[in-house]
Amino acid sequence: MTEYSDDLQPKSDTTSPQSQIVTVNNAPCDHPATLWLIDDDAALRMVLADTFEDAGLTVISFTQAQAAWTRLNDALKQQESIEQLPDVILTDIRMPMMDGLSFSDWVHQHFPKMPIVIMTAHSDLTSAINSYQTGAFEYLPKPFDLDDAVATIYKAINYQPSLETATVNLSDEPNTNITSDTSTENPIKPKAVSASKTTKDNKNKEAVETKGNGNPSGIIGQSPAMQTVFRAIGRLAQSPISVLITGESGTGKELVASALHQHSPRKQQPFIALNMAAIPHDLIESELFGHEKGAFTGATTMRQGRFEQADGGTLFLDEIGDMPFSTQTRLLRVLANGEFYRVGGQQPIKVDVRIIAATHQNLEELVKQSRFREDLFYRLNVIRLPLPPLRTRPEDIPALALYFMQSAAEQMSTTPKHLHPAALQIMQTFDWRGNVRQLENVCLWLTVMATGDTVMATDLPPELLENISPNAVLHDEHSSSELEEGSQEHLVQNGEVSNSNALNNNQNNQMFKNQSWQQALADWAEQSLNTGETDILQTATPEFERVLLTAALNHSGGKKIEAASLLGWGRNTLTRKLQQLDISAPRVTTKD
Repeated sequence: MTEYSDDLQPKSDTTSPQSQIVTVNNAPCDHPATLWLIDDDAALRMVLADTFEDAGLTVISFTQAQAAWTRLNDALKQQESIEQLPDVILTDIRMPMMDGLSFSDWVHQHFPKMPIVIMTAHSDLTSAINSYQTGAFEYLPKPFDLDDAVATIYKAINYQPSLETATVNLSDEPNTNITSDTSTENPIKPKAVSASKTTKDNKNKEAVETKGNGNPSGIIGQSPAMQTVFRAIGRLAQSPISVLITGESGTGKELVASALHQHSPRKQQPFIALNMAAIPHDLIESELFGHEKGAFTGATTMRQGRFEQADGGTLFLDEIGDMPFSTQTRLLRVLANGEFYRVGGQQPIKVDVRIIAATHQNLEELVKQSRFREDLFYRLNVIRLPLPPLRTRPEDIPALALYFMQSAAEQMSTTPKHLHPAALQIMQTFDWRGNVRQLENVCLWLTVMATGDTVMATDLPPELLENISPNAVLHDEHSSSELEEGSQEHLVQNGEVSNSNALNNNQNNQMFKNQSWQQALADWAEQSLNTGETDILQTATPEFERVLLTAALNHSGGKKIEAASLLGWGRNTLTRKLQQLDISAPRVTTKD
């Protein structure tokens, strides 16, 4: 590994022997593929560098994007050999001087065939979309599995064509990609590279995101299921292709459709949303295609339909499964050639509209029942984007509830209320048949009906408490209060439960018997914050991993492969965690 410091002075480290060599497109070659790793986190950079070197890559590390950009710029000016260019780049987003998105955008302009993989701990929709818009090959939200990262880098190396075709013209025509107003003495910088300007822009952007809870699109989620959705939106936003969004009612299908439009080249044009289930069947054709004067009784004037209103933009057809069969035939014609006739009209009207459809129904079943045209289904089902129900991503409920409680407080002009850990635990275990929309309504109800600044478990709506006994609710609240007051100050010490607390205190044993680990963790976090502690995630994460890792090793009898499978890790990840956490794996037990 070669480490580049901020002053660009290289420093060679001892490299570990490689068990394999990875080459571009698996070509027979003695020179392994080169990865440029850019991250200002020294610990993470070291772990990633070791991982990729073990995977057969040559790794060159940079502490900031500015250093990597300087070397690429030297290659553009032929001050450095193009043979020194990387085969793939892995970069973080938020770094000093130059952010990863500006760097990715610049590289994509000057080295369009060089794959860049972007990683970030700020794994929201905006980061995903911005990553793909700058030409990134892939987007990795932290934390990610090291084996998945290696697989992504392999894919980037083998998928992309040779970089020689992207850089050979530099030697034939010097400074081809250098803008005319830039002299050779001054380096070619991305549009947003100025240190002062970039810092100021990032601060302004962060301020805006903080005010909007970091999510101007209103789509919140850190769960793996939502990261998949974010990736899909990022890839599809720039495409004019039709998208079919599926999912239960209340999962946010219209928000996703709006996000696709707002981040597309059509964002300056209209976004028209139309719910098929909310319009009488005899008026749907007039609503969609418009009508001429006198086309039917009551048509006293000519009226434009939604297709004409959305010309150049996006038309969102919600609950497409409820569209009448006769209207489906006319819609198919529009999708085929972009033409339609107004009701009662004689002249065809040409439009350029991107169609995004959504449904909570199973369209394949409707096709089998002859209630939905099969040819229309295949026209719409070019790209299908399924949205996960809320009950499958309970880890997103705290952030969603916080957002909705703040929104409800603004709507009611009151101070935002806080959810007690016991109340939040009940909300995370609730079924949420109405999904995110139901959660939003519950938060509004709590803002109006709950007394005090803290929402207790007993303040929750009756439907959330149906299957929970009143005694259990009161017990959870009482247990949480005891922990907040410090009656249980040291739940975990050095990764092991204190014997005096876990074995000798019957009262505490009973409390933990009825209390989930999520509740205990929430209580610990609140208590730590109340005592003024900071960086609690850095404190809790290693201990959390230590407990799970030890349990998996004990369960597997010390078999690392089996333990890694139990944890959902690769073996390399488990081995590195053992080293990082300084855990000795138990000996494998064998039978005589």
